[in-house]
Amino acid sequence: MTRKILIVDDSKFSRNTIKKHLSTLGYEAFCEATDGEDGLKKAKELKPSLIISDIEMPNKNGIEMIKEIKKTDTQVRFIVITSLVNAQIMHEVARLGAPIIKKPISVDFLKNALAILEKNS
Repeated sequence: MTRKILIVDDSKFSRNTIKKHLSTLGYEAFCEATDGEDGLKKAKELKPSLIISDIEMPNKNGIEMIKEIKKTDTQVRFIVITSLVNAQIMHEVARLGAPIIKKPISVDFLKNALAILEKNS
């Protein structure tokens, strides 16, 4: 699978875990961003087909970043990861049309989220 994937998370450990799981699932092309501002810049520059993003990050949170990206790129898909899951976050992420994965991230949860995106594309 050769789609370009942007991983946006302020935690290097989380980015590395996601890359490891994606590699296990056969994905190869990864880019990284360390916060929402960096993610926005790299999304515009690299035009990934999938962005996997944390919500709580410095400079710009994941939901704000996704909303901005969606204004100019309607083709990119999103998976949201977070350690904080509550009704408000679930509602906001559902409005964005993105599956949500609670941290810690497992390969099975990531596989299921990717399957949801494939089914809905």
